Amino acid sequence: MMRSDDDGQSVVATSRPASASDHRLGAWFCGFVGRTTGMTKGQVRTSVLRQLKQLREEERRRKSEAIWRKVSRLTAFRQARTVCCYVSLPYEVQTWRMIQRMLLRGKRVVVPVTQPRTKRLMLSEVRDPEAELAPRAFGVWEPLPLLRRPVPVRDLDLVIVPGVAFDRRGHRLGHGHGYFDRFLGRLPKTTPTIGVAFRCQLLDRLPTAPHDRAVQTLLIA
Repeated sequence: MMRSDDDGQSVVATSRPASASDHRLGAWFCGFVGRTTGMTKGQVRTSVLRQLKQLREEERRRKSEAIWRKVSRLTAFRQARTVCCYVSLPYEVQTWRMIQRMLLRGKRVVVPVTQPRTKRLMLSEVRDPEAELAPRAFGVWEPLPLLRRPVPVRDLDLVIVPGVAFDRRGHRLGHGHGYFDRFLGRLPKTTPTIGVAFRCQLLDRLPTAPHDRAVQTLLIA
């Protein structure tokens, strides 16, 4: 089943039964389908990153705004009190403005913090991103050590997940460090997860392992 969204460019794909509200956004899967048969994860990652970095800044901003509109109308987002959201790299779906808007809506916003020694993510509440965040591991902006407010995984009502690529089943390909894979494995299965991506990141099928955990909803622009 395929349907286009009301703005003609953003798509919701979900592995769970969609609510009536989600159906109004446009449901399930359509859009760019890339073939990855015979390609390794590294080859797929290199190919998609090249396309991502070629996007014009205005196009990246416009598509990120379209994705935010979809996020803000999802039932899971409206009902969430505590939202975990990644802090975007320059070529990713932009989340800085999303985080500010979530705070203005009264959400408790949590961002990931890398722990290179253990290869795990910890979570920290952020209240003033411009004052509290600085570039750290892998160039990702994270809370400064003295400004961290640890949050347990069980407190999360919703997680917005980054990825280099996603497929129609909701499986994701990250940057290869494994941080988010391990983090998703720690989440209760009842915690909603939303992947966000540009259309060039949407592939037909990604190579996966048995332990890989797909996102429940995928928003594309």
